[in-house]
Amino acid sequence: MTRNLFQEFEPSSKSEWMAQATRDIKGKDVQAVLSSKLWDSLHQAPFYAFEDLPSEISQSRFHSFPDLPGLPPRIWNNLVSVIPGDSNPEILKFLENGAEGLVLPLYGAENLEEVLHGVLPHYIPMLIKPLGNPVQALARFFEWADATGANPDQLSGGMLWTPSDLYFDRNESFGLALEILNELVEMTEPYPNFKAFAIQTSRYTESGGNPLDALVFGLGELMEILDKSGRQPEELFQKVLLEASVGEVHFGEIARLKAFRKAIVSLAGLYQVPMKEEEVVLSVQTSQWSKSILDVNTNLIRQTYEAMAGVLGGANLLWVKPLQEESAMDLDRRIARNVSTILREESYLDKVQDPAAGSFYLESITAEILDFIPAQLSVLEKKGGFENALNQGHVHASVRANREKIQNQVFENQLVKIGANQYPAPPKLQKNLDLELFEEKMHELKPTRATYLIELQTLTQS
Repeated sequence: MTRNLFQEFEPSSKSEWMAQATRDIKGKDVQAVLSSKLWDSLHQAPFYAFEDLPSEISQSRFHSFPDLPGLPPRIWNNLVSVIPGDSNPEILKFLENGAEGLVLPLYGAENLEEVLHGVLPHYIPMLIKPLGNPVQALARFFEWADATGANPDQLSGGMLWTPSDLYFDRNESFGLALEILNELVEMTEPYPNFKAFAIQTSRYTESGGNPLDALVFGLGELMEILDKSGRQPEELFQKVLLEASVGEVHFGEIARLKAFRKAIVSLAGLYQVPMKEEEVVLSVQTSQWSKSILDVNTNLIRQTYEAMAGVLGGANLLWVKPLQEESAMDLDRRIARNVSTILREESYLDKVQDPAAGSFYLESITAEILDFIPAQLSVLEKKGGFENALNQGHVHASVRANREKIQNQVFENQLVKIGANQYPAPPKLQKNLDLELFEEKMHELKPTRATYLIELQTLTQS
């Protein structure tokens, strides 16, 4: 039985709210004074009302209903990365204390029998991040997984690799990357739940790109793969993993992730592939672009609400990353690992399937993003498609222009970054900080931070 909790209050129309807002700001134009832009692209109204809801709204389903009874309606896996120097006992400790999956960087010649001794791959998702040849890395992983006696149907996870990586990292052609992609798809055929490649939108956002453009570039690359790989669309949609990093625009990121999932389902429909939202696997990592090496405590706050946005936005795999992970202290890694547990056990985010459903604001912004994506994909197609935009430097130019604008805004105090240009940590806490000078070749898009320029000034003058 549904009970109206506010029946004693008369409903108010949007026009009545607008009239009240006009009175509150002394007769000024509400739209002119209180409207804003989300990521410099989408109009944000001063407020949203019931009339703003899209014609069709429904709860998103981020995963299939579990076979086992008694499990919560919202499930995600907490990932941690294995970094150089991690011993087998340490990895097992991670898995016994909050970690539910691994991100495994691989060259392909590692002794996995020693490093992962006692790890059971059929119980945890594993993402493979190739450090060299993707085929060699995946072959080594499957060799180890098969030796554990794991059932191929039970292996889950996928490759954190997309064809454009070959261009960005090694300046190799997209055509060669598609040949590697085809080989990866063939290798994963016996493993139905293991994804052969990822659409990595974090490549763009972590390099300073506009988060909405990141979706467009990712979907544009997927369209290029669908049209040029020679493989059936059904197979590619089954084998693709969606990947994104979540920045500090909390509600915008929730809407962006939900729109990403819906956009993939819509794209599959255009290729005559029936696909449900719960069939999509979305891996989400917290952002490094949003953090600063000048204030670790503020980073922890950002890390937490970014992870929360990831869960509310539909992440199936959540990777909470400490800043400068390979040199992070054990405590930093432990805190990052525990964020997911807190969101589940103390914030109860696993108790509701889709908490954001029905929000006037979030539903409206999600709809706007879904309108924005096809319009910008059309612009990309007019430039010859993703591969041509990549080769002609349009992708790099877009990301670098947005990066330069934001870094300069932070540097000139036009954009507030707590812990960097406002309320910075005391100088004594800024000693011995590891600032790696940013260098980027023409074909590369390297991760950096919005606060990099002010970090450079602060640490070189101290």
